[in-house]
Amino acid sequence: MSGTDSDDQLGFDQNVDYLGRALRAIVPQWVTRRSITVSVSTDKSRYEVGDEIRITVTFENRLPIPMVVETPRQRLWGWDVNGELEASDEAYYLRDQPNVFYFRARERKLTQVLWDGRFERRDESSRIPADSGEYTIGAYLATEDEKPRDETTVVLR
Repeated sequence: MSGTDSDDQLGFDQNVDYLGRALRAIVPQWVTRRSITVSVSTDKSRYEVGDEIRITVTFENRLPIPMVVETPRQRLWGWDVNGELEASDEAYYLRDQPNVFYFRARERKLTQVLWDGRFERRDESSRIPADSGEYTIGAYLATEDEKPRDETTVVLR
């Protein structure tokens, strides 16, 4: 990682950024959302059914100034499989309290999650293995409008 990358485990070092706070007051959110890119990748493109899939999500501030992304709820970002948040049809309840995601100038934030190749169903007591086939894995910033997002595809065989 370069000197502008976050070093904490989840890539979300949220130290107080006073310049970012000041810029938040004058930089419109539509500009902020466009300045942050999201990319998602996996370590392979093909897996066996039941394999764990390592998902890498990278958020990057492309601008040479700090940015502050506002989210309408506590969730800052999310990942999904075929449109299902965290591979589940469970309803997620988050406080409606807004949150902010701070980015230093040109900062990259990197995190990894593991998907165990199963889907959680609210009407069943266990997790259901995914069938063979193609799956779209997405990641996004949890903004209200125009969510910065990226997707990748994996094949389970």
